[in-house]
Amino acid sequence: MHNFGRLEALDAARFVVVEVITPGGNWSSYPRHKHDEFRPGIESNLEEIYYVEVAVERGVNAPDSAEPFGFIQTTASNTGPIDTLVEVHTGDVVLVPFGWHGPAVAAPGFDLYYLNVMAGPDPDRTWLICDEPAQTWIRSTWDHQPVDPRLPYTT
Repeated sequence: MHNFGRLEALDAARFVVVEVITPGGNWSSYPRHKHDEFRPGIESNLEEIYYVEVAVERGVNAPDSAEPFGFIQTTASNTGPIDTLVEVHTGDVVLVPFGWHGPAVAAPGFDLYYLNVMAGPDPDRTWLICDEPAQTWIRSTWDHQPVDPRLPYTT
Protein backbone atom coordinates (compact mmCIF):
# COMPACT_ATOMS: atom_id res chain seq x y z
CA MET A 1 0.00 0.00 0.00
CA HIS A 2 1.27 3.46 -0.89
CA ASN A 3 -0.24 5.91 1.60
CA PHE A 4 0.62 9.15 -0.19
CA GLY A 5 -2.70 10.78 0.70
CA ARG A 6 -2.97 9.97 4.38
CA LEU A 7 -3.31 12.57 7.09
CA GLU A 8 0.42 12.96 7.69
CA ALA A 9 1.28 13.24 3.97
CA LEU A 10 -1.46 15.35 2.30
CA ASP A 11 -2.85 18.68 3.44
CA ALA A 12 -6.57 18.23 2.80
CA ALA A 13 -9.79 18.83 4.70
CA ARG A 14 -11.60 15.56 3.98
CA PHE A 15 -9.74 13.28 1.54
CA VAL A 16 -7.76 10.16 2.37
CA VAL A 17 -6.06 8.67 -0.70
CA VAL A 18 -4.01 5.46 -1.00
CA GLU A 19 -2.77 3.19 -3.76
CA VAL A 20 -2.81 -0.59 -3.40
CA ILE A 21 -0.97 -3.05 -5.63
CA THR A 22 -1.97 -6.69 -5.26
CA PRO A 23 0.27 -9.22 -7.05
CA GLY A 24 -1.47 -11.94 -9.08
CA GLY A 25 -3.12 -14.66 -7.03
CA ASN A 26 -3.35 -12.56 -3.85
CA TRP A 27 -6.02 -10.75 -1.85
CA SER A 28 -5.94 -7.26 -0.38
CA SER A 29 -8.39 -5.16 1.57
CA TYR A 30 -8.71 -8.16 3.86
CA PRO A 31 -9.93 -9.03 6.39
CA ARG A 32 -13.26 -7.58 5.41
CA HIS A 33 -13.68 -4.24 7.14
CA LYS A 34 -15.85 -1.16 7.24
CA HIS A 35 -15.68 2.56 7.95
CA ASP A 36 -19.28 3.70 7.73
CA GLU A 37 -20.07 4.96 11.25
CA PHE A 38 -18.58 7.86 13.18
CA ARG A 39 -17.33 6.36 16.44
CA PRO A 40 -14.60 8.64 17.80
CA GLY A 41 -11.30 6.82 18.22
CA ILE A 42 -12.75 3.57 16.83
CA GLU A 43 -14.23 4.02 13.37
CA SER A 44 -14.49 6.74 10.71
CA ASN A 45 -17.44 7.46 8.43
CA LEU A 46 -15.85 7.41 4.98
CA GLU A 47 -17.36 6.63 1.61
CA GLU A 48 -14.87 5.01 -0.75
CA ILE A 49 -14.19 4.93 -4.47
CA TYR A 50 -11.89 2.36 -6.07
CA TYR A 51 -10.36 3.19 -9.46
CA VAL A 52 -9.01 -0.09 -10.88
CA GLU A 53 -6.29 -1.16 -13.28
CA VAL A 54 -5.41 -4.79 -13.98
CA ALA A 55 -2.48 -6.10 -16.04
CA VAL A 56 -0.80 -9.38 -16.87
CA GLU A 57 1.46 -10.27 -13.96
CA ARG A 58 5.06 -9.16 -14.39
CA GLY A 59 7.24 -11.88 -15.88
CA VAL A 60 4.30 -13.96 -17.13
CA ASN A 61 4.25 -14.80 -20.83
CA ALA A 62 0.52 -14.48 -21.50
CA PRO A 63 -1.10 -14.62 -24.92
CA ASP A 64 -2.33 -11.40 -26.50
CA SER A 65 -5.88 -12.63 -25.91
CA ALA A 66 -5.43 -12.54 -22.10
CA GLU A 67 -8.12 -10.40 -20.43
CA PRO A 68 -6.85 -9.21 -17.03
CA PHE A 69 -9.47 -9.14 -14.26
CA GLY A 70 -10.00 -9.19 -10.52
CA PHE A 71 -12.89 -9.08 -8.04
CA ILE A 72 -14.10 -6.71 -5.33
CA GLN A 73 -16.83 -7.50 -2.77
CA THR A 74 -19.04 -5.36 -0.54
CA THR A 75 -21.70 -6.65 1.86
CA ALA A 76 -24.31 -5.14 4.17
CA SER A 77 -23.53 -3.59 7.55
CA ASN A 78 -25.85 -2.00 10.10
CA THR A 79 -25.64 1.17 8.00
CA GLY A 80 -27.58 -0.37 5.12
CA PRO A 81 -28.13 -3.19 2.65
CA ILE A 82 -25.58 -3.73 -0.10
CA ASP A 83 -24.36 -6.94 -1.72
CA THR A 84 -21.91 -6.73 -4.59
CA LEU A 85 -19.29 -9.07 -5.92
CA VAL A 86 -18.01 -7.48 -9.10
CA GLU A 87 -15.49 -8.54 -11.69
CA VAL A 88 -13.22 -5.57 -12.34
CA HIS A 89 -11.09 -4.56 -15.32
CA THR A 90 -8.84 -1.63 -16.15
CA GLY A 91 -10.77 1.63 -16.00
CA ASP A 92 -13.54 0.33 -13.74
CA VAL A 93 -14.74 2.33 -10.76
CA VAL A 94 -16.30 0.63 -7.74
CA LEU A 95 -18.33 2.68 -5.27
CA VAL A 96 -18.43 1.68 -1.60
CA PRO A 97 -20.88 4.07 0.07
CA PHE A 98 -21.03 1.87 3.20
CA GLY A 99 -20.82 -1.74 4.29
CA TRP A 100 -18.23 -4.40 4.91
CA HIS A 101 -15.82 -4.52 1.99
CA GLY A 102 -13.08 -6.83 0.92
CA PRO A 103 -11.47 -8.76 -0.30
CA ALA A 104 -10.10 -7.25 -3.47
CA VAL A 105 -8.80 -10.23 -5.42
CA ALA A 106 -6.09 -10.31 -8.08
CA ALA A 107 -6.81 -13.36 -10.22
CA PRO A 108 -3.80 -15.63 -10.72
CA GLY A 109 -1.70 -14.30 -13.60
CA PHE A 110 -2.97 -10.73 -13.23
CA ASP A 111 -1.72 -7.90 -11.02
CA LEU A 112 -4.40 -5.63 -9.53
CA TYR A 113 -3.92 -1.93 -8.81
CA TYR A 114 -6.49 0.31 -7.21
CA LEU A 115 -6.53 3.92 -6.19
CA ASN A 116 -8.72 4.42 -3.10
CA VAL A 117 -10.24 7.83 -2.55
CA MET A 118 -12.15 8.17 0.71
CA ALA A 119 -13.98 11.12 2.21
CA GLY A 120 -16.65 11.70 4.80
CA PRO A 121 -18.40 14.14 7.09
CA ASP A 122 -16.51 13.44 10.33
CA PRO A 123 -15.13 16.47 12.18
CA ASP A 124 -11.58 15.01 12.01
CA ARG A 125 -9.83 13.63 8.94
CA THR A 126 -9.01 10.13 10.17
CA TRP A 127 -9.01 6.66 8.67
CA LEU A 128 -10.19 4.22 11.32
CA ILE A 129 -11.56 0.85 10.25
CA CYS A 130 -13.45 -1.87 12.04
CA ASP A 131 -12.65 -5.46 11.02
CA GLU A 132 -15.43 -7.96 10.39
CA PRO A 133 -15.44 -9.70 13.82
CA ALA A 134 -15.39 -13.23 12.38
CA GLN A 135 -12.28 -12.39 10.29
CA THR A 136 -10.18 -10.13 12.51
CA TRP A 137 -8.08 -13.08 13.75
CA ILE A 138 -6.55 -13.30 10.25
CA ARG A 139 -4.29 -10.31 11.01
CA SER A 140 -2.41 -12.29 13.68
CA THR A 141 -1.42 -14.94 11.11
CA TRP A 142 0.61 -12.42 9.10
CA ASP A 143 3.31 -11.89 11.73
CA HIS A 144 5.40 -14.88 10.66
CA GLN A 145 4.61 -14.97 6.95
CA PRO A 146 7.32 -13.90 4.51
CA VAL A 147 6.66 -10.85 2.34
CA ASP A 148 5.70 -11.78 -1.22
CA PRO A 149 9.01 -11.65 -3.16
CA ARG A 150 7.28 -9.59 -5.89
CA LEU A 151 6.97 -6.72 -3.40
CA PRO A 152 7.71 -3.91 -3.20
CA TYR A 153 6.24 -3.43 -6.64
CA THR A 154 8.49 -0.82 -8.20
CA THR A 155 9.94 -0.17 -11.63
